[in-house]
Amino acid sequence: MSRYSDEFDDLLAKILQEYFRVKHKAINCTDTYTRKALLEFSQAITDRAMYKHCIEEHIVTPEIYNIYHEWLEENVDRLAKEELELKDSLDKKDIN
Repeated sequence: MSRYSDEFDDLLAKILQEYFRVKHKAINCTDTYTRKALLEFSQAITDRAMYKHCIEEHIVTPEIYNIYHEWLEENVDRLAKEELELKDSLDKKDIN
């Protein structure tokens, strides 16, 4: 018994066709691909599936976002001061 149904194979063929149509901006006239092209496709699909559907990705992303914004709030005054000092030093350099 096969792990994959005919419907799965049809969807895979459609995904392959769409991937290469977008990548090469042209329709592939065959349903065969090189090993290298299929490995690139597999990596792209893995990356996309992880980005769109991986629960760990969805948990970590808000945590990183929150940590960054907390750090930014704590350091905004220091960063503004450093930016102003840099701008002033560049302005003085331009005058001299």
